[in-house]
Amino acid sequence: MKGDPLRVTSLNPVRDAKTIGHDVGMSRVALEAQNSALRHRFVRLLADGESVAIAEGERENRITQLRAQLKWACDGIVDDIVTLEAAKDGLEHRDKLLRETLDELSTMAELSTGNAFTTATWRQALDALHSYVEKLITGPAIDAMILADIDLALERIEHIEKTAGQAIRSHLGYLNA
Repeated sequence: MKGDPLRVTSLNPVRDAKTIGHDVGMSRVALEAQNSALRHRFVRLLADGESVAIAEGERENRITQLRAQLKWACDGIVDDIVTLEAAKDGLEHRDKLLRETLDELSTMAELSTGNAFTTATWRQALDALHSYVEKLITGPAIDAMILADIDLALERIEHIEKTAGQAIRSHLGYLNA
């Protein structure tokens, strides 16, 4: 049926186009935005646009800031999961949210460390992820690959933190409904 318009069958027209064989890439605007965001994150992690010599001089301060950010995020994750575990009402909904959050945590820890966390507790997975990032941050090397690893690991922790926070809000909304 050449010349017929593409039939959209869902709210995701890109997926629809892919399912019928069209090669759909990222738009130029989205690609440029993604590249700009990546450049910004790398510059921020390295030296906020300063020279490498200045970055070396500021390294201890930056390590301290990254460690504080890491600790704050991990503490938030622990607080949210413990609060969710302690919830007494809406147990079925709570268990579903806990399962989703803990699966996300295990997945992110596995992606970062390369170790499986299927039989580990969520605290063990979070501790392993925390230790992995701590090791990256305090390591002696400063190069683009290490910065990329640090950035990715911090993004994964932030993702888990958002997931845990959303789970708490969802459960409270469920109880209030």
